[in-house]
Amino acid sequence: MAIPASNGKTVLVTGIGGYIAGVLGHLLLTKGYSLRGTTRKAASVEPLLKGAYGPYADRVKIFEVPDMTVDGAFDEAAKGSPSPISASESHVNKYFQALMGSSTRIAFVTSSVVAIIDAKEDPEYTYTESDWALGALAQAEKDREAGVTTPSGRLYAASKTAADQTMWRFRDLHKPSFALTTINPSVVIGPPENLASHPSKLNETLAPLFSILSGAATSIPPNIGSGSFVDVRDVVYEHVWAYENAAKADGQRYIACEGFGPAQAIADILRYAYRGTSLAERISVGVPGEGYLGFDAETGDVGGVRFLPGTIRVDGSKAAREMGFKYISFKQSVLDTAKALEPLL
Repeated sequence: MAIPASNGKTVLVTGIGGYIAGVLGHLLLTKGYSLRGTTRKAASVEPLLKGAYGPYADRVKIFEVPDMTVDGAFDEAAKGSPSPISASESHVNKYFQALMGSSTRIAFVTSSVVAIIDAKEDPEYTYTESDWALGALAQAEKDREAGVTTPSGRLYAASKTAADQTMWRFRDLHKPSFALTTINPSVVIGPPENLASHPSKLNETLAPLFSILSGAATSIPPNIGSGSFVDVRDVVYEHVWAYENAAKADGQRYIACEGFGPAQAIADILRYAYRGTSLAERISVGVPGEGYLGFDAETGDVGGVRFLPGTIRVDGSKAAREMGFKYISFKQSVLDTAKALEPLL
């Protein structure tokens, strides 16, 4: 494959060794961008540099940022990078302060739908970009004041919500010359660019799928959160579209969500795809078709996975509509992810 010529533009991606950031960096490189990436430990991104990023070595520069809490932590990496993308929301104020006065056109925070999903009385409520997880944030504050340990799931939602809101407060207070946007993905699967060296090192969204594929899961794992899903390739597409359409993306939140992606459907899809092999025999059966629509009981195949009536759902249609793309289906994403993880079997 021919390597595209440089387009003369540079993008900064923080946390480049992460799952989403690694895929994002590769997409940017294939589109001709030069890439600056930050990481806590430079050694952690060596597999990326020797693998997917190898053909683009002359357009990649890695900056080690051991402590993001230090004032000026991002200053050096941000120099000459007109288009930063934060693949993590940590320490957003320090991150954006480093960009003030630079030639930055647009900056992002990759947040999460947990900053959107809050308890609702309506069992069929559809969450959109106008929603906020204010309940989780308020409860975490109460727990802190009372000296009580907040459950990890609620604390995660609270931290994501706080960081998301911090970005918008920064925008209102400082009125930066660059555009600001958040991308809020649901549970992310899809082929990684930086494959873990061992199954134990897979991230929290890929690990359940691998446990089903490998047979390590003797029963169907619980869904993560609401069970909503998106492919990592669509998440990074949204980032790049927003960069290339900064004026339209400025001030916007975009949910990245194709639809429903329950663990039972993962098992059903994989068991059918690998039918006739010893691998299929190891995949937990559970209750085929339980908890979702789209299972064909006669063939054992899975079509389009859909939410059952009476369940909450997350709406990612705004991004698809405004950005002009079609989400990768859950079934295709599961199959592509499984193929990418096969070397770990």
